[in-house]
Amino acid sequence: MTVTLINSFTVPPESEEEFLRTWRSTIDHFATAPGFIQTRLHRNTGLNDTTFRFVNVALWEDVESYRAVFRDFTPPGQRVAGVKAYPGLFEVCEEVDPAE
Repeated sequence: MTVTLINSFTVPPESEEEFLRTWRSTIDHFATAPGFIQTRLHRNTGLNDTTFRFVNVALWEDVESYRAVFRDFTPPGQRVAGVKAYPGLFEVCEEVDPAE
C-alpha cells in the first residue's frame, strides 16, 4: 500500500538557499532507493499561516521502503542551521474525484 510522506519545514530566510541545496541532494539519494515513487517540494506563498516555509510531499510504495532509505543515510538538511523538519507518513482514507 502506497504511503504519502508529508514533511513540513521551518526554514529561516537566511538558510533558504542552503536548505534547497540539501533538499535536492537528499532527493538525489531517495531517487535511487527502492520504493521511492515521486516527490514535490512546495514553497509557502505567504498567504495566511507562514509557520512552515516549505512542505515536501512524496509517495513511497510502502512504509518499509521509506524506513529502509534511512538505515545508512542522514539527510544533509538536518545540519542546516535553524531548519526543523516535521515529517509524517499518511495513507489515503478518503478520496473525492469530482469527475465521477
